[in-house]
Amino acid sequence: MAEVRRLPVVALLVCLLVVAGILGRPAGAGGAQAVALVVPTPSLAPALALSSSWYCAGATSPGGTAPGDLLVDNAGPGPVKATVSLVWSSGAASQLDLSVPSGSDQLIPEDLPASPFFSPAQWVGAVVTLFGGMASVSQVISTHEGSASQPCASSTSSQWYFPDGAVLRNASDDISLLNPYPEAAVADLSFTTELGQEAPDAFRGVVVPAQGLTVLDLGSHLRRRSQIAVTVTTRAGGIVAFQTEIVTKPPARAPRLGTPGALDPVLPQPGTGLTLGAAQPSTSWWWPEGGDGPGFTERYVVYNPGGGTAQLDLSLVAAGAGEGLGSSQQLTVGPYGTSVLTINGQPWALPGIAYAVHMRSTNGVAVVAERSVTAGKPSLYRGTASLLGEAVPAEQWLVAPNVQVLEPRIRLELVNPGTRPAVVSVESVSDGRREPVAGVPALVVAAGQHGEEALSGVDTDQVLVVSSSQPVLVEKDSYAVPPATGVSLAPVVVLTPGG
Repeated sequence: MAEVRRLPVVALLVCLLVVAGILGRPAGAGGAQAVALVVPTPSLAPALALSSSWYCAGATSPGGTAPGDLLVDNAGPGPVKATVSLVWSSGAASQLDLSVPSGSDQLIPEDLPASPFFSPAQWVGAVVTLFGGMASVSQVISTHEGSASQPCASSTSSQWYFPDGAVLRNASDDISLLNPYPEAAVADLSFTTELGQEAPDAFRGVVVPAQGLTVLDLGSHLRRRSQIAVTVTTRAGGIVAFQTEIVTKPPARAPRLGTPGALDPVLPQPGTGLTLGAAQPSTSWWWPEGGDGPGFTERYVVYNPGGGTAQLDLSLVAAGAGEGLGSSQQLTVGPYGTSVLTINGQPWALPGIAYAVHMRSTNGVAVVAERSVTAGKPSLYRGTASLLGEAVPAEQWLVAPNVQVLEPRIRLELVNPGTRPAVVSVESVSDGRREPVAGVPALVVAAGQHGEEALSGVDTDQVLVVSSSQPVLVEKDSYAVPPATGVSLAPVVVLTPGG
């Protein structure tokens, strides 16, 4: 984010992490058993792997609300062949084969096959099988309100969690369920909203066809909800779940959400969001970048999907001249409950300063958490975006090329959760070789600190690899400047696990 003041990187916080960087804590007064959790995250198969599969959803064909493309990236030493199986919400399906050279990417439009029997505006999912390692697949969507990208899932799960959503006059929320297996799956969805716990019959016993896709419009039964947390559970088998959120331009003179006495409020800024759900709650979540300022609202949404009360600590970790700067806030989230913590205006906030954010459970009760930002006047930017926390640090990360560049200056945000400094470099991949990216010097990120690599002047159409001497966490951010609209906060794919 460009509107915060960058300060010298010095040591502030020593974070004692175990099991791939996740911190287990002693049980609190409630007697909960502390558990060190390693949350599954999209990651590449090794170079010698014979094959790997990626599962994608959350987009529509052209003409729909969230037109999408698939992006296959190859960071390996040689070409990778792939088979792409596309399936639409109508039941239509198609397959294509392709080959992606080393250091290259291939964009795959998710067009519906020409047919008089199918509407062109349909939801689409994909199963991509890569015959070789060191390659990944991302789902990209682009609308008038902005663009969003998300690594596809590299594994299925019987449970998925989404901490934050809304259905309002100008906000839609759709959950896509993809079943890659040859037998049908049955899923149940439950919700926590500002009205309490909800489980409409229409979202119970949802059939996800064998090798098929089911998409649920939450607004069909959860109308005018400003806060929706979702749990997806299958009765048998595994699926993949994505959330697609579209916020359109608010109607003129419509009351904004939070206006006292407003009967039908709207969200203040348009935006496009795509999220792969969290397959597991965790006792520790990191966000490599945080910050707030005039016109830029930052909030953290926490969802507790279990039956115990969670005691949490949210820490803002910045660096100061000669000594560290930081602050923290404690919060409690009851069973199956949610909590929203807005940073702006808090006495413990750090306005105008870039920082990393760490949320940890102090009593061992795991949660799911998401950072949400809204940019409007007098900020330079316009749009909304959200990003689930990251839980597993790694030594190498694959950065996919930018399909929709919102701003010429794309930023890689990093945080080092370990106890030793991390030396971070950015390399491009070409013909099986890695070369340092010109104009992007190596970066030293102190223990427990935030760092940033600006990709100004870098060809963002190439496959990049972030390498670190110590496990770190990485995200890729970009912000649109008016008259363009959009904010993008995107995770990147683990290339080499750390810890």
